[in-house]
Amino acid sequence: MKITQVKTILTSPNQNYLFVKIVTDSGLYGVGDASLNGREQAVADLIDAYLTPMLIGRDPGQIEDFWQLVYRGSYWRGGNIVMSALCGIDMALWDILGKSSGKPLYALLGGKMRSRVLCYSHVLGGNKEQQIAQASDYVKKRGLKVIRLRAGLPASNGTFGVKKEQCGPVVEPWDPEDEIYSTIEFFVKVREAVGKNVGIIYDLHERFSPDQAIRIMNRLEPYDPFFIEDPIAPDCPDSLRYVREKTTVPIAFGELYKSRWECLPAISNHWIDFIRCDVIRIGGITEARKIAALAETFDVKTAWHGPNDVSPITHAVNWHLNVSEYNFGIQEDGTADSLIKEVISGGPSYQDGCLVMGDAPGIGCDIDEEAAARYPFRKAYIPICRQKDESLHTW
Repeated sequence: MKITQVKTILTSPNQNYLFVKIVTDSGLYGVGDASLNGREQAVADLIDAYLTPMLIGRDPGQIEDFWQLVYRGSYWRGGNIVMSALCGIDMALWDILGKSSGKPLYALLGGKMRSRVLCYSHVLGGNKEQQIAQASDYVKKRGLKVIRLRAGLPASNGTFGVKKEQCGPVVEPWDPEDEIYSTIEFFVKVREAVGKNVGIIYDLHERFSPDQAIRIMNRLEPYDPFFIEDPIAPDCPDSLRYVREKTTVPIAFGELYKSRWECLPAISNHWIDFIRCDVIRIGGITEARKIAALAETFDVKTAWHGPNDVSPITHAVNWHLNVSEYNFGIQEDGTADSLIKEVISGGPSYQDGCLVMGDAPGIGCDIDEEAAARYPFRKAYIPICRQKDESLHTW
């Protein structure tokens, strides 16, 4: 079996996505997700111009070899654009392997260790009062056992509902010092609304300095957070050590990591309790299984990144990883916008606080190319934050 065609599919069903479809001479094909919010066109260009010629005529079963070829073969290690491109291809190759063997992806990863995946959902809403009400509804009406809050505006602000091309990013005002006590107060009010038996995750979204994050986390310790997500930016590893030493609150970290080598200090030094890389950003399934094994070695649990701007393909991959990993912790369940379901079929579904999925061969998803064409790609940007003095701040 040889690869005969590689397609990149840019589409925007209410938000931009980049999908990869790899076709073989046997008629089997695989699908993958290479979406990089705000840089999709750059990823597609890399696949079309540089990686596709390397794929044509290759055996699709040589997954590890091709992963290493892209990661090491260009000499310079890849950033988010390279790793996202590699992920789209890696997923599609694993999908072909599953289909050719007649087995679901999890069977190729060692088989099921569990049939259901504990998940958490995002509490959104336009203001704090709406979010508190939604948190209560999630618990009472949907039966969620864990919910997730976020410092600042909902993470989807400015990235969903793309109706025309943007000429620059949406600006969100942010002043971390002003937000410290409103962040604490918000968490406490949600805890009072949902009760003590519901897990509450708080995403600080790398928006605070180490000292500010420590102040927040120490004030929240009596209210039992499930974990605090990304309390600081990942650029200085020693800052994470500093935060870890000052609090007992569980820490989840890693959505900006791009490889197992970036993960290693946080995992091996026990600075974190959950590793939550984005599978797209680390180059796909091939690297995710290695990071999961590394984390297991040091008693760190997985909590793969899976927000609202992730497609059903990546949610499905996350699910397969989760059911086959010993050290699974929890899965972020960003509910896919309904329009994407016209383009992508399959993926996990929600059931009583957990995610479940069937046993279709491969990843278990497919792409409707005609539907994708009905939603043309529109250039868009990730939002940015500016402080009162108009200086840029981490979003």
